[in-house]
Amino acid sequence: MAPRKLTDDEKRKLYRDGFLILRKAVPENMVENARRHLNVHMGAMRGQAMSAKKIDPIRQNAVATVDGTNPVFTDLYNKSGLKALVTSVIGGSLPDAIGAQVASVYPGRHQDSVNEAGYRDGDTPFHGWCGHLDGLWNGAAPVPTIGRPMTRTERRRWYQDPARNGCSRSYEGTGMNITNFTALVGVALSDQRKEGVGNLGLLKGAHLKMGEFFRWQDAQGGPLGPDGPGWPREHSEAPNGHGLRHYPDQLRDAYKQSAEVTPDGRLWPKPTLMKLAPGDAVIVHFATPHSASRVDGPDPRHMIYFRVMSPDRPEDQRRSYSPALTDIWKEWKGMRRTVKEMASA
Repeated sequence: MAPRKLTDDEKRKLYRDGFLILRKAVPENMVENARRHLNVHMGAMRGQAMSAKKIDPIRQNAVATVDGTNPVFTDLYNKSGLKALVTSVIGGSLPDAIGAQVASVYPGRHQDSVNEAGYRDGDTPFHGWCGHLDGLWNGAAPVPTIGRPMTRTERRRWYQDPARNGCSRSYEGTGMNITNFTALVGVALSDQRKEGVGNLGLLKGAHLKMGEFFRWQDAQGGPLGPDGPGWPREHSEAPNGHGLRHYPDQLRDAYKQSAEVTPDGRLWPKPTLMKLAPGDAVIVHFATPHSASRVDGPDPRHMIYFRVMSPDRPEDQRRSYSPALTDIWKEWKGMRRTVKEMASA
């Protein structure tokens, strides 16, 4: 039987929204095997921590030690039929995933913790949703606290390259201050069918506006991304004085009709929270701001992510490829007819 491809209606929805939910994309037994593997690992880490009398390695460190290259995770993409669906919109001969990001969010994220936007989590609307694009520098030291300025040493560490996430502030010779891939593909391992359970939040339709913004930056001479035209990297008015703009204020302002406003006048766009059952998947365009939200319920949220890159991207521009920002559908060969149809509608 030939693998399923996305329908024309699904492609139109992906074009409009910047993401597409695929219900029951991964078989139940594969999801359960992956969740069991993750839980066994977490249990083993807890045992080691108790033996070593360490207090808090479980939530903060244990997930980071999960081997994302284990087939129990990569098979969720490679052997479930999900890869064929992604191929139907990106085109070419997509390679198998060789690794996955295991993204778990636990209950008890403290309301006073400070996010990368520079605000307390409890003061950030929509369950603490703090949207971002991937591939952006996020500071080389822990997020600055609220209530006191950084010391000289802290300031020096904060501005170093690369950041905690491995990204640099700029990429010489590329005209870009951001790295990029083609699509983010997520698979739910836990039940996320109601709000407040750590749901992935996505800013619907923002990919189209980001494409317009990147074209505008390019017309101004660049660079593309933070510290380029119209996109100051830091928001010094944030409570911690060093909030990071992980998407430009021009985009934020475009969503003010449905946004909430904090007492300082800051707009917070309302995301679409993904309500996913175990085994559901979501394809997300790279240019769509996204983020997990806070877990207000009793159970952890588990997602597995794959970052997919078009096989047609030039080898010497694998990490930073500006044509895919100024033409956001350039790497989506399977979407060309849909893009032409929707753009002319």
